[in-house]
Amino acid sequence: MLLARIAAELRTEQSLSKFLLPVWFMEESLEIFNIADFWLETLLYLAEQIGKDVPDLSQELRIAHADLADRWYERTIADSARATVLSAAERLGKKLVLMVENLQDLSGDVVDDNFGWQLRQVLQCEPQIVLVATATSRFESLNDASQPFFELFRIVELKRLNTEECHRLWRMVSGDAVSEREVRPLEILTGGSPRLLVIVCGFGQHHSLSQLMEELVQLIDDHTEYFRGHLENFSKSERRVYIAVIDLWQPSSTAKIAMRARMDVRTASTMLGRLVREGAVIAEGPVRKRTYAAAERLYSIYYKLRRQRDEAAIVQHLIQFMMMFYRDDELEEVSGKVKWEARHSNVIREGLQRAIAETPQLAELFGMEEIPAQDETVKGRENGDVSTIQESVARTLISQGMRHNQLGDLEAEIAVYDGVVAHLGDSDVPGVQESVARALVFKGMTQGQLGDSEAAIATYDQAVERFGDSDAPNIQELIARALVSIGVRHNQLGRYETEVAVYDDVVERFGGSDVP
Repeated sequence: MLLARIAAELRTEQSLSKFLLPVWFMEESLEIFNIADFWLETLLYLAEQIGKDVPDLSQELRIAHADLADRWYERTIADSARATVLSAAERLGKKLVLMVENLQDLSGDVVDDNFGWQLRQVLQCEPQIVLVATATSRFESLNDASQPFFELFRIVELKRLNTEECHRLWRMVSGDAVSEREVRPLEILTGGSPRLLVIVCGFGQHHSLSQLMEELVQLIDDHTEYFRGHLENFSKSERRVYIAVIDLWQPSSTAKIAMRARMDVRTASTMLGRLVREGAVIAEGPVRKRTYAAAERLYSIYYKLRRQRDEAAIVQHLIQFMMMFYRDDELEEVSGKVKWEARHSNVIREGLQRAIAETPQLAELFGMEEIPAQDETVKGRENGDVSTIQESVARTLISQGMRHNQLGDLEAEIAVYDGVVAHLGDSDVPGVQESVARALVFKGMTQGQLGDSEAAIATYDQAVERFGDSDAPNIQELIARALVSIGVRHNQLGRYETEVAVYDDVVERFGGSDVP
């Protein structure tokens, strides 16, 4: 739509249309693999563009395109196609404004290695050719001095919509007269992206979590290619960190994101910096306490529904979203319906439990003591306080992780343990602390099963750092197990002196312990 608007301006604004002619490529340049393909496509779209105003020349260019395409095997095909394009521009007396979507696709592995340099040479030497391009993000080769597109373009970054602009767009598309306060959660969910905001308008406003979940799943199904394309724009390391960010959902520290991404903190920090510059992640707070979150939280919903199938996590965050979205006079009605649904849906009940564990203030609003549990895993929670709820949720999640292990789904198991640490790691409830320690130790064991000894050591180290001074017997046992496992992993890596030092630490710490 952006290039369509620019092309319309070039055609209708008299001061521009006298000198400039837009040549608009299709949304995805699927047929461009080398510089010859590029000029053949230019020739084809130029013929289409001038078809009504200069039909004779248009027909001439179509014939030339067909002839050149038939002679694709000739070495001079690119030069011939380019010369035909430049000749047409001279006869028209206008500069050609080539308009290319998704420029990042023409800087990757799909096109020939020399493509970018050949295009750069023409753009620098031929004043009759102007290139206007769009990209979904600021891709890496724009910042790499060894790449052909480095400092070739004047880059205009499209800023995200602010609250007022989101409000205007929402009102225009949906017809709902919501206040700016009510639209703020929508701005957070979509990151001020006009396209995502319009998409969200499609599933409306409901007081039913079941209906909202159903329509949200449909929304994700309808736009899977769009969401997946967003992830595919990142490099391998960037994608790994970005997935960690959207999986954590809440603003998280570099260390927490690095643990979830299973990479060292320094590398994760570098990738986060890139993602911030590309606009995919936002950074908040001072340097030492900086946290990171997805600029567009809707991708978190996509990931959890598509990759983890964790509907309870979506319910958890939708509840928090609804608490921000609805007015105070609507909250009582909303909470009543959610409680009713929780009685009849294990997924909604578990999501509500998680939401309360993370935001204890919700316990009073939802009156958890009024919600009877329907299965054995959650019996006894309904009469408990927030601490009891947190302990129950933590134990349930640990059991869920162990079930994933038994089924051989180790990645899903690690994701569950990461969720325990991310959402309950700051709790001071003793039973919850034990579950967090258990999650870290079990995660380290699973990383060892996957053969990633370095990641396992890092996870065990985190457990020791956080809980090494605990005097709780069960936690002491977990820390001793973690230290011994660290020694074993160092042995496998051939670090025998470090292994011995770790075992000495175990003896020093627990040699006099009376814990069995």
